[in-house]
Amino acid sequence: MIKRIMKYITRAVFCLLFVAATSQAASWQWILPQRVHGLVKEGSGLWIVDVRTPSAFERGHIEGALNIPVDRFISRKFPKDTLLVLADDSLGLRNARTGADALLKTGYQKVFLLDGGIPAWQQEGLPVAGARLDNLRMVTLEDLGWARSNSIPLRIYDLRNSEERTKGPVEGAAELKGKTIDERLNAFVAVLGVPPTGKGLAVKLEKPVPVVLVLPTDKQPLEKVRATVRDLPGDFRYLEGAYPIWAARQKQNPLPGPEVCPTCPGGRAKK
Repeated sequence: MIKRIMKYITRAVFCLLFVAATSQAASWQWILPQRVHGLVKEGSGLWIVDVRTPSAFERGHIEGALNIPVDRFISRKFPKDTLLVLADDSLGLRNARTGADALLKTGYQKVFLLDGGIPAWQQEGLPVAGARLDNLRMVTLEDLGWARSNSIPLRIYDLRNSEERTKGPVEGAAELKGKTIDERLNAFVAVLGVPPTGKGLAVKLEKPVPVVLVLPTDKQPLEKVRATVRDLPGDFRYLEGAYPIWAARQKQNPLPGPEVCPTCPGGRAKK
């Protein structure tokens, strides 16, 4: 009887260990940009895989990266014993996450996501090839919905005037004071804690938390925004045109996920 009980216990422990090992093997991991750069310098043979489109890759990319868009992962064969680091600049690294999940399902185990993505690599001042990487990227309504559903930390600032904000409020967006777009952009820089020269941050984040700027509809000040953030460290995004739809959708069917709080640590309000 005792032997039979011990046999059952041993079998149960084995099953638990097998499940834990399988679960651990079937998940991707984060890896910091400096760690990746160090491994590359050591000649480790890892692959940095840029999952963006070829056009985005040509404009600028991490030095030494291979461009394999995420929609080609199914037909692409990777060396099974090679450490794969997926690099991306989509909001919340959504495309890289999709690619990592696809690789894991086909049996690859050494799969990593570049922590903070290409914006973090850029902020660290690590080597890039091609033209200067832009630190201002567009987001869509659907991007923001996915980010909130997946608890992706972000900060939202509203560059519109008071009249436009009243007509189409964006939930969770911080109001920027000022009569003109230039005054509101100056207020935005002041909130970040950046000196007028654009050099340095009062508080440097460990990795870039995406900052989304809501643009006016009457006259899109995109070039002014681009010039403002060009020399600022961080991951900046802009929402163009879609926010009236977003505001209407929020009233009818609020997006799931945590409240967005521009002034809270990590961009989320405490509950």
